[in-house]
Amino acid sequence: MVDFSKYYRSYKYMQDMLKSDFTHNYIEEALKDGDEGKDSIFGKTNEKVIDMDWVIAIEETLPYIQKAIDEQSRFIKQAENVVRIKKAKKILTVEREEGFAIYENRVLLTLIHKALMFVDDKYSKMKDVPNDSYNKITMNRHLELNQQKLDFSVNYVNENHESLAEDLDVEDIESLSDFDRIRRIRQGLNECLATPLMKEIAKEPQVKPPLTQTNLLKENPNFKKAVELWSFLDTYKKQGFELVGEEYNGKMTDENKEDVYLAMEFQHFMMSITTNPALRKMLQEKYEEENALAKEEADRPEKAKEMVLEAQTEAVRKEEIEKLTAEITELKQKIAEQQQKIEEQANIIKTQEGKIAALENERESHAKQVEQMNADFAEKTRIAEENFANRLSAKQKEFDDAQTAHNEYVTKLNTDNANKIAELNTNHSNEVAQLKSDYENRIDTINKENAAATANLKSDYEGQLTSMKADYTSQIKNYEKQIADINAENAKNVKELNDNHAKEIKTITKESEKRMADFEKETTKNMNDTIADVKKKAKDEVRQAEKTAKEKIAEAKGENKLFKKKKEVFEAAYAAGSVGLMAMLAEKYASEGRTDFADHLVSATAAIRAIMIAPTPKGITLTMYTHGSAKLLKLYAGVTRYDVAIGDTVSSFGGVEGQPVFISFAGVGSEVADEIAGKIKETADCKVTVSQNRRIQSTGIIGIYFCGE
Repeated sequence: MVDFSKYYRSYKYMQDMLKSDFTHNYIEEALKDGDEGKDSIFGKTNEKVIDMDWVIAIEETLPYIQKAIDEQSRFIKQAENVVRIKKAKKILTVEREEGFAIYENRVLLTLIHKALMFVDDKYSKMKDVPNDSYNKITMNRHLELNQQKLDFSVNYVNENHESLAEDLDVEDIESLSDFDRIRRIRQGLNECLATPLMKEIAKEPQVKPPLTQTNLLKENPNFKKAVELWSFLDTYKKQGFELVGEEYNGKMTDENKEDVYLAMEFQHFMMSITTNPALRKMLQEKYEEENALAKEEADRPEKAKEMVLEAQTEAVRKEEIEKLTAEITELKQKIAEQQQKIEEQANIIKTQEGKIAALENERESHAKQVEQMNADFAEKTRIAEENFANRLSAKQKEFDDAQTAHNEYVTKLNTDNANKIAELNTNHSNEVAQLKSDYENRIDTINKENAAATANLKSDYEGQLTSMKADYTSQIKNYEKQIADINAENAKNVKELNDNHAKEIKTITKESEKRMADFEKETTKNMNDTIADVKKKAKDEVRQAEKTAKEKIAEAKGENKLFKKKKEVFEAAYAAGSVGLMAMLAEKYASEGRTDFADHLVSATAAIRAIMIAPTPKGITLTMYTHGSAKLLKLYAGVTRYDVAIGDTVSSFGGVEGQPVFISFAGVGSEVADEIAGKIKETADCKVTVSQNRRIQSTGIIGIYFCGE
């Protein structure tokens, strides 16, 4: 059988290379359109398709086995007999015995039997199967590709009537059929078994694996080859052959036709460069340039590659960035102004908070003053002071509880207003510090007055002790009244501060909310304006790309029929889907608290991709669509059900995990779009929105929009 291994590898490589090629897809579609139903394949195939790896392995080893048998030396056994001197003419006699059953010879015997069983198993299943084939394929196509006319005619006849060779002992084994080569190695193995050496040890026990690697097996080249064949036979697990029996009644399958189409396309290419030397030269030069660039790219350091890529990317985006810079700067300026105003309001809140803290410190200082004054009295004074401290502690607890509730309320406000309230609190602390300083001055004055009074009391204590004891109750009452008055005044001040603070917080909060609402409204308007500009630019880019594409198609003398009828629908669907995706991205960026999300939206527009599912006269198409360019991913020929494309659709986009995905549909039921959305959520964990596009009239289109690489 002819060895087609390299042909098949080239065939698969050509298929992969041309899968996304415009010219290939264009001509192939034209060939399909030219099908008038007259293509035919007749005949039958009866053939033994043999894996020649095992045949060649045994063929190459047979000469080494034969040499090992011919050259194998005999092993000599010696037996020494000692006799009495008087009776012997000799002192020592030597008897020689020839022995063939050494380990290495038994390895050869076992290997020959092993190989013969291996071959006979396959030979017995193939010997009675005929190798008789006759096939005829006819196909004609007449194509008109713009101004170019092409005629293809295939009339292929293959006839094979195999007969067994009479003489297998030939020098050129390639002249034999594959099956005759199997017959030849069977013959060679049987001849090896018929040699005197193998007959002599035929009844000796065969060797069981694993083999013992003796010096002869390891060093002798003939035995080394025999050991290699042993290992090959042990590891070969395939069937080793296929028996083919097919009949063709005239009808060609789509797969048959596509194979012939590829042959026709290649024939067209070969005839084109044969009759057009200039085209051959141009293609050869381009081929050499691409090889040189590929070699240069492979030799270039990784860092240099990244720099080139970054430079190319920057050059493409530079013009767009310059146009948007002024607009973005203005937005940032407005954001900065709003942030400054929020900071000013935060300072006011912090000032009010400081006033409350100052009052608390004032109470603590006064408590210490009371403790110092009571320390000068006797046991009753200490008891009175203790009672007073308990009462004061209760008052303190009430104040602390009120303060805690107030702090919790302030904390809640701070949490709701986030960073804005935090900045307000900083300025608030500054004002509190000032109030604290003023209050400390007042306390210092009171402390001095109390100290002077205490000193006078102490100086007069010895002489006035009786009078002080008599008046103690009255003094304590007066003192408690003073404390009560001070506490009442403090409570009044605290309440007034809290009320003022609450009013200020409420006012600030309302102003902040209003300003934030105004800011968001203004930002949203700016964002919408930006999106509108980006959309307009995208449409301009689409128009420019379409113009360029038309020029290239005109140069190639062809137009892709799969996209021609759907182009306007794709445009409208892409424009609407892009706006929907931008809205989802804007919502995502706003929820993340990005103040510069307009920049991110501008960057995202360049990465928008759409996978379109749409019907054509030939079946369902799966198409990748970007700014003015389209790439056919797959054609489901003769298929009308949309759900067949769902698996390929979900696997066609990657790197979008956690990102928004927008799906629009028109002219079809929502169940297919909903099923795609479910698959995307399941596999990529994305937020997916499904929307019906009522603005376009279509026989049926589904668009999946996302930001890809």
